[in-house]
Amino acid sequence: MDADFSHDPKYIPLMLEKIEHSDAVIGSRNISGGAVEGWGLLRGIISKGGSLYSRAVLGCPVKDLTGGFNMWRKEALQKIELQTIISKGYSFQIEMKYKAFRAGCRIIEIPIIFADRTKGKSKMSKKILFEALLNIWKMRDGNTPVDEFIKFALTGGLGTITNLVLFFLCADLLNIPEIPVSIGCFFIAATQNYFLNHRWSFKYATVNTAPSFKKWRQFTGASLIGLLVNILVMRAVLLHFHLPYKFIAQAFGIASAMAVNFIVSKFIVFRNNKGAYK
Repeated sequence: MDADFSHDPKYIPLMLEKIEHSDAVIGSRNISGGAVEGWGLLRGIISKGGSLYSRAVLGCPVKDLTGGFNMWRKEALQKIELQTIISKGYSFQIEMKYKAFRAGCRIIEIPIIFADRTKGKSKMSKKILFEALLNIWKMRDGNTPVDEFIKFALTGGLGTITNLVLFFLCADLLNIPEIPVSIGCFFIAATQNYFLNHRWSFKYATVNTAPSFKKWRQFTGASLIGLLVNILVMRAVLLHFHLPYKFIAQAFGIASAMAVNFIVSKFIVFRNNKGAYK
């Protein structure tokens, strides 16, 4: 915490209470009930913009990544391995919280009122600001929502190949009726995709959990919803637009279905169940 009373000690008893059931407690200016007093417009924009920028790049849900009024358990500090911190300036605040989130630590934010100092000057400089902007990209571990979506799309593409190969073998070479083959291929490809997404695409959310029949059913259900979205979007595009080729409408349908599947998979099927953030 800051020693100039910008961080009011009156919040410490609440932080001590919360730390009993968490790994880190963040005094947050950016959640409901939190605020900053005495800052100018520019400084406020830089602070809130820094947190939003960091959250977007890192895919970290902590609202006040840049704040310095934090309480940590020793076990949490050991888990994030302080010796691996690369930041030299104030961006270490961001890096520590990000590493804690990725390590599965339970992080709780409580609202605080941050009062600007009445004496002295801030040590923030342009050099420190630019270092923080660059370090965000260095500290990310390649598993942001964008990375997850790319992996999810690649997994879906592999599932499509599996589906087509099996369909060709069974329907074309073995002359098995197309409808049961198509249904069987769907479930086989969906099962393959479920395990790949569990182990690869969303590995940080599932690191402490094993694949389960319940989650497989949820994922398969999401895939069926995606199939319905695919059909509806394809039909809508064909009805409202005059396209030279029908496969263009199918491409729009596939893209829409993939977006729906990804959202359901990330936030329902493979959501982070470790209680890592609150």
